[in-house]
Amino acid sequence: MDGVTVLETACDDPGLAAGYDDWWAALDAGLRHDLPTASVWPRSEARLQLAHPVPWEEMRVLRAVDGGGAVVGAGYVDVPLRDNLDLVSADLAVPPAHRGRGVGAALARAVCDVAERLGRPRVLGEVALPLGQDPATWPGTAATRRWGATLGVADVRRELPLPPDARALRDLDRLRTDALRHAGGYRWEVLRGAPSPQDAVAVAALSSRMLLEAPQDDLVVGPEDVDADRVLARHARGERLGRRTWTALARRDDGVVAAYSVLQRSDHEPDVLRQEDTLVLPEHRGHRLGLLLKLATLDAALAEGRAQGWSSGLRLVRTWNAASNGPMVAVNEAMGFRPVEELHEVQADVAAVRAAVGRG
Repeated sequence: MDGVTVLETACDDPGLAAGYDDWWAALDAGLRHDLPTASVWPRSEARLQLAHPVPWEEMRVLRAVDGGGAVVGAGYVDVPLRDNLDLVSADLAVPPAHRGRGVGAALARAVCDVAERLGRPRVLGEVALPLGQDPATWPGTAATRRWGATLGVADVRRELPLPPDARALRDLDRLRTDALRHAGGYRWEVLRGAPSPQDAVAVAALSSRMLLEAPQDDLVVGPEDVDADRVLARHARGERLGRRTWTALARRDDGVVAAYSVLQRSDHEPDVLRQEDTLVLPEHRGHRLGLLLKLATLDAALAEGRAQGWSSGLRLVRTWNAASNGPMVAVNEAMGFRPVEELHEVQADVAAVRAAVGRG
């Protein structure tokens, strides 16, 4: 596109505030187009995310502007600072009115600039697309293929309608009763908000195992370096962002940590619960702990919502799983989750992307 310039801004740059609304509008328009089920962080929460970065990751904001200064494309680059030091991850979007004019390629060049400057040879990205959509004809996946990216892992987003009706409640009670028969020798609790220092150590140990134990298919990514300080910092940041967190933690009766599950609700998206990490360590599988912990966090959230008067406004629980993660998919579908969208996690060598998009 003639005259397009990509501006790169750090999260703590005072000038970012002036261009934030136009940047977010372009990002939102690009990600939502032709995708009615799109899950995009609300404007107000995204602003807080930029204002409260985490110490283990650096974020660079990208704005593609035309000759008149209008924002015609948007994105951001995440740079891990404690783990996966060979890569950056990026999310890019071009509103439909500006597609087919080289804006996406300009943003991809800017991602290469960041990666090359930092000596990172690999880049990861995500593309959401409708269920059953041919990736060859969907703009996001077609563009990443042109730029040399390949599919790492195919995820599916599922949603559970809320509030559960009488039949759904009976089904959940039946699942719980049946699961409890298999869970002898284990105990669990739901933590509201930040865990104690001791529990933070347990959560950190499990969180560090997520990328090792969950199916990654062909995605090349290393484990995250998570310790108790990082767990507590994550919770503190979540509170600043207006998020409520319920963490279910399971132990064997001898105290050995076995599993955890995390559920969140944001004040900026009050009708949605987000099912985040759930992990049962391999040596503890077969006891229905994943199902029981998910039910426990859901019960705790709904009970708190009833007590505080916001449960009636809940519309759904949202979660993502690798399509190849058969056991967890089976748990979710048994609970009533149904697929609504696909998410392709893609990867590429920065050199390949640079060869495809050039230097501008």
